Parts: sequence; structure tokens; C-alpha cells
Amino acid sequence: MKKLLYIVAVLFVSFQGFSQDAASLKANAQKYYDITVKLDYTMMMEMIYPKLFDIVPKETMLTTLKKTFEENEGFKVKLMPVAPNFVFGDIKKIGNQSFSVINHDTAFKIIWDEPIPAEEIQSYIDSFKATMNTQDVVYDAPNKTMDIKARSKLIAVADETTNKEWKYLTYSDQIFPMIFNEKIKTELGLGPATGEAVIQKN
Repeated sequence: MKKLLYIVAVLFVSFQGFSQDAASLKANAQKYYDITVKLDYTMMMEMIYPKLFDIVPKETMLTTLKKTFEENEGFKVKLMPVAPNFVFGDIKKIGNQSFSVINHDTAFKIIWDEPIPAEEIQSYIDSFKATMNTQDVVYDAPNKTMDIKARSKLIAVADETTNKEWKYLTYSDQIFPMIFNEKIKTELGLGPATGEAVIQKN
């Protein structure tokens, strides 16, 4: 059995803005998106919300991202450029921190070395639909690819650790409570996030 891969896509990817205002949130959204699609690892590491490194060391995070997109056995994962269609939430001041929740479209393509057996295709599709919380999953048998489109949730944070500048963190309901308390999660109206899909190839 070939290895399991948990697709983190842009789970730990973030970017830096320049102030705590809505204009900077919107101005830098496309910058974040472009950096993510291009897999500019250096910029990703520079722009991530710093407290995340208390949970996942920077070197570990960098290694994980590279393995996810470059070092898989039997398949490749590629982020695809699509219109993000950002929806920006209000800026909320909670204690000494400022937050904004941003929703956007994301897409990626899985390219297998070998076709998925016909009897397993629907199982793969159903798994991705459930874990990525989307209905937009299509397998292209002739090209051995699966295209997945979903909505992602980005958390913008400005506090003392960021010198009051915006930095961004893709939301995960596993990671978020390890950085922020339940009060913040509740006040931001955050529920379950898009999960990590499992790719398994026998």
C-alpha cells in the first residue's frame, strides 16, 4: 500500500498586510492568493502568523508543504488559479487583538501516475466531497486527474506579535483552538473547517 497523504493545501499558509484597516485586508488578499498558487515557500514562511510556529516549527512546516506538493509517491498535487471571490468579514477587536474572517474560493488538481480503478472512483469522489465540504469534485479518467474546488476560510490577525500588522492563517478547527481561546472562536462565529482529505492508493 502506498503512503497516505493528508492534503494540507494552504492549511498553514498566511500573508502579511500593512495595517489594521479594511483597505489593507482587501489590497493584500490577491497577494496572498498569488503567493499560495505559486508556492513561494520563502514568502509563505515570512508572512505566516508567528504564533503558529509555537505549534509547528517553521522548518517542519516548510518540509510538510514541500512534501505535500512535490514529494508524493504515485500522484502530484497542484494548486490551480481561480478567481478567489473574497468575502471579507468585519474587523473585530477582541482584547488586544484585531480579527477578520475572510472566505474565498480555492482549487487544486490531483494527478495520478496510474488511473484509479473504476470501482474505486466514486469512493474517492465521496471522500473528497465530505472532507473538503464541497460538491465540486470531478475525476477525469483519460487524464488521470481529479479537480476539486471548495471554499476556504482565512483568519486575519493583528496584534503585538505582528507589530499590529495583519497576518493571515488558513482556518482549521484543529489548529485554531491551539492558538486562540474558545471566546475568540465564538465571537468570530467559527464552526467546523474544511477537513483534510486523505489520498490512499493501493
